[in-house]
Order: sequence, then structure tokens, then C-alpha cells
Amino acid sequence: MSVLYNIGTALPNYELKQNQAKGFISKLLEDCRLSKYLSVFDTANIEQRYFVVDPIWFQEPHGVKERNELFIKRGVHLAEKAILNCLKDQELHIKDIDAIISVTSTGVLTPPLDVHLLNRLPFRDNVKRYPLFGLGCAGGGIALSRAHDYLKANPDDSVLIITCELASVAFHHDSLDKQNIVGAALFGDGAGCALLLGREHPLVKQLKTPKLHIKETSSKLLNDSMDVMGWDVRDDGFYVIFATEIPNLVKTFWNNHLTSFLSQQNVSSSYIEHILAHPGGRKVLEEVEAIMDNHQDLQFSKNILKKYGNMSSPTVLFVIKEALQYGEFNLPYHLVTALGPGFTSEILLMEWQ
Repeated sequence: MSVLYNIGTALPNYELKQNQAKGFISKLLEDCRLSKYLSVFDTANIEQRYFVVDPIWFQEPHGVKERNELFIKRGVHLAEKAILNCLKDQELHIKDIDAIISVTSTGVLTPPLDVHLLNRLPFRDNVKRYPLFGLGCAGGGIALSRAHDYLKANPDDSVLIITCELASVAFHHDSLDKQNIVGAALFGDGAGCALLLGREHPLVKQLKTPKLHIKETSSKLLNDSMDVMGWDVRDDGFYVIFATEIPNLVKTFWNNHLTSFLSQQNVSSSYIEHILAHPGGRKVLEEVEAIMDNHQDLQFSKNILKKYGNMSSPTVLFVIKEALQYGEFNLPYHLVTALGPGFTSEILLMEWQ
């Protein structure tokens, strides 16, 4: 098993309360028939979100070049901040990292995000690099799984995961429809970083307190579902694709994936304590909660959704960090889960030891 050693997060400076966001969007609506969709701001169970731009930025037109430059200028800085927060006061330093997995779906960078960070921080020039793009809300979970795969093959090594998303770059003030209104009610900016160690790493041998270990992972893809979630790329930027049937897919696709995975692992759901789910939205969390046993809840996922909204790929790292800070771990097993474009499901069985 690989060890989830530490997590760091970072938020931008501009806070927007949910009632402010609702008022802002209502003023931009030119079609009064769309006003009925404003209720999503009231029912999303989100209090505020954070952005790298002042709200006035959302009132102006922006092209692809300007949006991408925004990510390079402020997104990379946010990712750097998350890395420094993750490694702060740790016995392992940036130069000790053996591999880095970078994740984003909102910044189109060549060289990729990791190279920008390698030029800002003192990583070794021979660090192994795994840039991932286009995973959306599943990105944090998939990165954890791929880090686990790497560490099974390299048990002496360390892996740093960095996820960074800016929903800011995908907002279009002059193209509001049902999907974009829902997106405007849910998404925010943020970055998360996780440090994982192989089971033979020297720091693992020195552990004196329990940590979450990744026991096993599973990926599942739903065929012919590419229109469920993702980006519609147009001349002036990205437009969100966010289908209404996503909560229903939790009942069917995700439930089947979970049942099969637990059966393969010979683990009963009664031995699972915390469900650390990416909070795609209130309805998604409610459907997951309805499937699980009564003693399980998604309180940490709900807390993160309430405080920060859906930040796409980094959000699941915020959830895990919240659980580690405020939760009690009594049962041996815990689940990390995330859904994303594809349509894809990622599930990780975690063990507290």
C-alpha cells in the first residue's frame, strides 16, 4: 500500500458569497424565461466560493488568449502555493520528490503545468513527470490512483500530486443558458496538493502516527456518455457541459461500480466509515448518501461544498484534508470517490493504519 502522507490546499483572494453571485447573474440575464433557473443558487448548499479575479472581470468579454494567460499568471501561482502548503514543516523537501503528477482541465499549457512549477520551485531536473489534462472533476481521484500505481512499482519513492482549476476562465457573461447558470452557481477556483510515499520510503518506516493508506483502486468508464460532462470548445473559450442526468447515473453506473469493486476486495460496506466523495453538487451527494449504509455520511464532502463550492479536480483533496483535520477514524476502511468526464468513476479503498 502507498501512504497519503500530507495534503496542502490553496484558495485565491476574491470571495463571492452565494447571494452576491445570484444577484450578479440575475442582472446579466437578458431572457427573463431563464430566471426560473436562478433557484439553483438557493438550493446548491453553497455559501461562498473563491476566484482569482475580481467579480467585475466576469462582466467583460474575454478571448481564449486572455483566459489562458489568466491561468498561466494566477493559476500557476495558486498551484505553487498549494505545493508549499503541503510541504511546509515536513521532513521531505521539494528536491526529494521523485515524481510529480499535475492535473488541470482549465489551463491549456505547452509546456504543461508541471514544467511551469519546475521553473519556479527547486525540484530536481530529473524528476519524473506525469501531466494529466481533461479529467475534470475526476482528476483528483484519478491522480491518487495513478500515484498509487507508480508507488507499487517504485516503493522507495515519493510522488507529489498537484491539481489546479480556474472556473473563472470558463465564464461567459453574454452566453447564459441553463447549463451556464448551473455552472455559475457551483464552480469556484482552487488548488490542491498531495504527497504520497511508497511503503518502503524511509519516512514511512519512521511513522509514529496513523495515516491513510491506499489499499486498492478502480476505474470505470461508461461508454457512449461523452456528452454528459466536459467542455464545448468555441472560438472564445470553454463552455461547460453538465447534463441533468448525472445524479441518476449515481444510482445506476456508480452504484454498480461500487458494488463490483467492494466484492472484488471482499470488503463489506459495514466496515467502511467515511465516504470522501468529490462534491459534484448537492444532488450527487444525496444520491451517494442514499446508497450507503445508515452509519455512513458525506459530511466532509458537504462541508467543502458549502465552504468552497465545486473546484473540479482539487476538491476531493480538500475533502480528504477536512476529514483528516476534523474526523475520527474508528473503522478500518474508507472510500474516496470522484466522477468526471467520460463519463468515468474513480474509487479508492483507503485503510487507516
